[in-house]
Amino acid sequence: MLGGLDSRGPRARPAPGAGASAHAGAAIRRWDLALLAVALAALGWLFWKNTLLASRVIDGTRYYLLDDDMMISMRYARNLAEGHGLVWNPGERVEGYTNFLWTLVMAGVHLLPHSDANIALLVKAVSFTLTGATLWLSVRMLRLFAPRSLLVTPLLLVVMVTCADVLLWSVWGFEVALLALLNLVFFHRLAQGRHDALMFGALALIPLTRGDGVYVFAGNALVALALAKSRTRALAGLALAVLPAAGHFFLRHAYYGDWLPNTYYLKVHGLEQPFARGSAYARNFLAHYAVVLAIAAASALTLLRTDRRGLIPFGAVLPTLGWVVLVGGDMFVWYRFFAHVMPIVFVFAIAGVVRLGRGALGQAAWAAVLFLVSFPLVRPLGRLVFLDTNGDPLDQIQVAMLIKKNASPDSSVAVITAGIVPYFTRLRAIDVLGKSDKHIARLAPFKGAMVGHGKLDPAYTLGKQPDLVVSCRSQLFALGLATDARTHDPVQSFLASSAFQTAYRPTPIREAFTLGKTAIYTHPGSREHAHLDWEPVVVTP
Repeated sequence: MLGGLDSRGPRARPAPGAGASAHAGAAIRRWDLALLAVALAALGWLFWKNTLLASRVIDGTRYYLLDDDMMISMRYARNLAEGHGLVWNPGERVEGYTNFLWTLVMAGVHLLPHSDANIALLVKAVSFTLTGATLWLSVRMLRLFAPRSLLVTPLLLVVMVTCADVLLWSVWGFEVALLALLNLVFFHRLAQGRHDALMFGALALIPLTRGDGVYVFAGNALVALALAKSRTRALAGLALAVLPAAGHFFLRHAYYGDWLPNTYYLKVHGLEQPFARGSAYARNFLAHYAVVLAIAAASALTLLRTDRRGLIPFGAVLPTLGWVVLVGGDMFVWYRFFAHVMPIVFVFAIAGVVRLGRGALGQAAWAAVLFLVSFPLVRPLGRLVFLDTNGDPLDQIQVAMLIKKNASPDSSVAVITAGIVPYFTRLRAIDVLGKSDKHIARLAPFKGAMVGHGKLDPAYTLGKQPDLVVSCRSQLFALGLATDARTHDPVQSFLASSAFQTAYRPTPIREAFTLGKTAIYTHPGSREHAHLDWEPVVVTP
């Protein structure tokens, strides 16, 4: 070698410090991967603890459960996988789900070897994988804005793994895990300046994942246009991205006979004071995450002085705020409508530790503030290992197994909680609250009811003469009701109706657990009337 040349031609001289920079970059990557492995182990443990909590051993078999609403989607998915179509009851076309793409994922899971008892485990495994991918991609996106800090990765992973809105919706089986990952893929590619097929593909799938995801699409599209180097190419990509949602819109009308899902009519149509409800929901979210949101906003505004990528958290959060105010919020305790934006919020808030903090001491102070307001310091496991009580799942799986053990497979069942009992019994089901009933969904709600729980027509429902009615209340509760007394409680109003009191209340199934907890009723004309004494099931811890 002579004069910087060798047999392979000219060799560029390394810039001063280039080798040290490459070594530091490799060390950062190893640091991130090691922390990610720890975070995934912690996430897996929390998933498993929550999974065991939402299960019950009955007659020697452990049954695993998703949220009751997600078990409605599971019934649609199983019917599709078994060739009956995307329906709740074979032969009845009503779109009683709000998560088309997630229901298709569930249908795919049903094609794998499984039993009804363990199918929820497989869906939870998919949710875990999606959430793990979200953690990994969140770290990747954070490194775009804080490439060298050793502090930011552990902070990000801790606050995300211990955030109820990241963890619980995923472990309960909601489409939120898929929506959050698609949203993050879109913004990560956008932040990298890659306006490519992957970015627009993720955007295209968002409205298919959640029925009202059009507002997420719109907000993301505006940010994409603002950051585009070529508006023409961006508009072409967005035009292609909108095609799947448009196709689904027309498919819905062709298949179900409606332009909008049945759940829209149930939850939004005629809702009492939607702006007041939605504003309260938005205010509660803003108050709960006030410090995190403020730091994320300050970080983004600081970035905006030199970089339009600072628009990203505003484009993610503001459309959701507007949407929930418009439609009236949600019935769940945690913030399901905002859960998909939390990875973006945390990325920008933790990037703010570096951007806003002055020196190591300042950054440590900002990190401490974020940790203290994000990590559940009081009874952390009580906040993170949490039984989803929507629809009384542990009671309803016992009811389902009692029905399966004692009732005729040709009977029909009317249900108030419409997920677990219809899924596990496989009986023809009648939905008292109308998620899968067009008539109920279009009624006017009664005053003071929760979103999606204020529409009833007991005479119509019981006029279908279901063989069994699952009451969700004890026999004594039903006996103590004045006929036709109407309250904001849909269960009480249904059980107090003259249609129920006259035809069903006199004929309860005689089984100790149901009579004392969630009584089951039949009527004299039913095939079930001939054997009112049911054999109990054995429930073990």
